Amino acid sequence: MKSVIIIRACLIFLFLASTAFFALKSDFLWKRKADNHFNSLNKDKKLSNRSDSASNKENQKKQNVSQESSTSDRKSSEAVPVEITRVIKSDVEIFLSNNCTLEPAKQVDVVAQISGFIKEVLVEEGDSVESGKLLARLNEAEAILALKDAKAKKENAQRIYMWSLDNFKENLVSRDEVEDNKFKFEIASVELEKRQLEYEYTTIESPIAGVIVEKAIEVGYNVKKDQIVFKIADFDPILARIYIPEKDLNKIEVGQTARIVSEFFTGIEFMGKVKEISPVVDRESGTVKVTLEIADTSNILRPGMFVSVYVIVGRHYDALVIPKKALLLGSEADEVFVVKDFFVMDVAHSALSGLDIGDRVECTQSAIPAENSPDNTDSVVEGKVVNIFRHNMSTLFSITIEISDSSKIKKEKFDRISLYGKQDVQLCKIEDVVFSLEQRAMKTKVSLGFSAEQNIEILAGLKEGDRVITAGQNDIGQGAGVIIVHEKNGLSEIIQQKKL
Repeated sequence: MKSVIIIRACLIFLFLASTAFFALKSDFLWKRKADNHFNSLNKDKKLSNRSDSASNKENQKKQNVSQESSTSDRKSSEAVPVEITRVIKSDVEIFLSNNCTLEPAKQVDVVAQISGFIKEVLVEEGDSVESGKLLARLNEAEAILALKDAKAKKENAQRIYMWSLDNFKENLVSRDEVEDNKFKFEIASVELEKRQLEYEYTTIESPIAGVIVEKAIEVGYNVKKDQIVFKIADFDPILARIYIPEKDLNKIEVGQTARIVSEFFTGIEFMGKVKEISPVVDRESGTVKVTLEIADTSNILRPGMFVSVYVIVGRHYDALVIPKKALLLGSEADEVFVVKDFFVMDVAHSALSGLDIGDRVECTQSAIPAENSPDNTDSVVEGKVVNIFRHNMSTLFSITIEISDSSKIKKEKFDRISLYGKQDVQLCKIEDVVFSLEQRAMKTKVSLGFSAEQNIEILAGLKEGDRVITAGQNDIGQGAGVIIVHEKNGLSEIIQQKKL
């Protein structure tokens, strides 16, 4: 009985142990499976997040690229404001330039011939005088007394000489006495002449015609002999002396014209001519002195003025000229941007399939009727095809045409356009064509000639009336759209010359 109970207890214990074992094992498997599943989910989530992040970054990058592209497209499509100048014709001069101080043609120092007190001054600085004009007087009282004394001595010496000469004929005096009296008479005559000259020197006269540039005396001054009392200059003509390098000597000739400009007289030019060329070269400086005469009919130039001298050594007439600032900086060749007009239109016609780049186009706009208008004729604009785009193999074409003159266009529609193909054969006529007008900057190579202060001659590449960009050209590229905000006509400076 007791053994049966023990067996039953062992069986119950084994059953409970096996049950517990299987329960624990199943829980472990479930937990491991759940962890694996959770880890898988986390892994998938991380991959998904990583994928989403990469996708977001890619999208952001695309968006940025798209935005940059959009910004770039918008920048390229926006019209850039520019300033332009028309190409004009003008005479261009090549010159040698120099600076100097003006000098009078003549300048003399008037000195006192004798000592004495100034009794009277008759002129002032700036007065014009003629040759021989009385300028001042010295006190002549002493000179008059000396003159009278000399005159009396001469008369006495003359009487004694005549008396001795008469007595010599009668042998009353010797020949030696006669010769001695003759000598005394001659000395007295010379003394009288001397006193007469001293009396004349009490008046001071102008030796030349000119202008009083300096007065060094006043009434009552005690002047010494050879003291400078006046300075007189002749301003007609006034001279400019310049010094040019010996390498340019072969370019200078007597008679060549020169322009003289002073900063004190803005906008005024004075004309001069080469008068003299020094025959020698200065050893130290290696220069040659050139003297020019200046015609100053207005009498406003003064000696001592600092001026700029432009000796014209060459000239081109009716040359094409543009401002220097229109030239593109950093360009390998000499180039400028020229503003050209284009119109773009969409047209449909079967004959347009034969149209090619460079073909001629003739656009006509009927005149707008206006009362009391003398010009009611149709306006015709000619151009050439620069771009053709065909829409999906259809008969619809987008055509870009470069035109010669947009000023003739009065409205945004052509009443008729005529398109010409090879050998100028008309392809078709299309009526009522709507277009859009564009202005673009086109880079153009040019050949340069004479260079002026602010302008330069164009030998090839442009024609009169072309619009060259002078401000804003560094912000644009080839074919960029532009809008003209200011237009200048004419040259930058009055003087169109070249400095060597």
